[in-house]
Amino acid sequence: MIRRAFLGTAALLLASSVAVGLYVHRRSSQTMEEPEALREDDEDAGAANWCAAGLVPVNGNGCLAKPADPVKDAPLILYLHGIYDQRADGEELDRQRRVAKLGTARGFAVLALRGLEGGCSPDPEFATKWCWPSNERTAARGPETVAQWKPALRAAARDGAGGRRYVLGFSNGGFFAGLLAVRGWFDAEAFAVGNAGPVEPVHALGAKRPLLLMSADEDSSQEGMMRLDDELTREDWLHENYARTGTHELTDDEIDAALTFFVRLREEKLPLTPPLSSHRPKAREPRVVEEADATLDTSEGPADVTTAAPAIEDAPEPGQRATF
Repeated sequence: MIRRAFLGTAALLLASSVAVGLYVHRRSSQTMEEPEALREDDEDAGAANWCAAGLVPVNGNGCLAKPADPVKDAPLILYLHGIYDQRADGEELDRQRRVAKLGTARGFAVLALRGLEGGCSPDPEFATKWCWPSNERTAARGPETVAQWKPALRAAARDGAGGRRYVLGFSNGGFFAGLLAVRGWFDAEAFAVGNAGPVEPVHALGAKRPLLLMSADEDSSQEGMMRLDDELTREDWLHENYARTGTHELTDDEIDAALTFFVRLREEKLPLTPPLSSHRPKAREPRVVEEADATLDTSEGPADVTTAAPAIEDAPEPGQRATF
């Protein structure tokens, strides 16, 4: 009896040891797996706190809006903002909100991305402004900037926006959208360039994706947009124009024109028939520059592009792109 009792106790202790061992092994395995998850979270860290109404922060410092009736792999519009200051971003947030509202109503998901602090110029006056490296002096930072979009794009895809990609850029963001298309740094189905201009040289280093140029007759960037139109024509680069009267802004009609452009490209080829606009771009009326104009803020227009700047030695190699 003593022997049986001893054997029973030993068996019980052995079973307990095995159970504890299995528990410790499972906990150890989970602990070993946690750093992988943490690395994923760390890579995606930086959820945006600058989103307009109707958009939600996503990992990677982006703001995402999804259509009310989402479909699998919804098409995605990347919205690139104009220059704005941290302390005065109301107008830009309104543009972001309207792009999201109109885009989602047409079945698109919208991902608003934010540029770099002082990214468009080394000048001190731009140190607190959010903008894109969209001119000859700063273009070398373009591939680095696009590479930073990877977490936000992955987050959007996880939320169902993993379909075709389109780019809509306004002002400083329009310059960068055109630069992305010309240098081939981001592969999208089409690009809409609003109220911006060319970043020299305009010579395709990748596929010539469809481009929409949106301009306004009284906008300070109008001459640049007309020059971009001419240079694309010289390059035999098929593109569409949407022109209007008015000044420097992103109107609901322009947003709708960009959405219509993206939708029609699914079934049509350029040039579109009928065209998006019967109004043809025309140069601004010359005016006398008054003394008060010295304080006029033109940072949203072509002033952030130095067309006469010398070639930069650290510019990206031809065809260089950020890949995901």
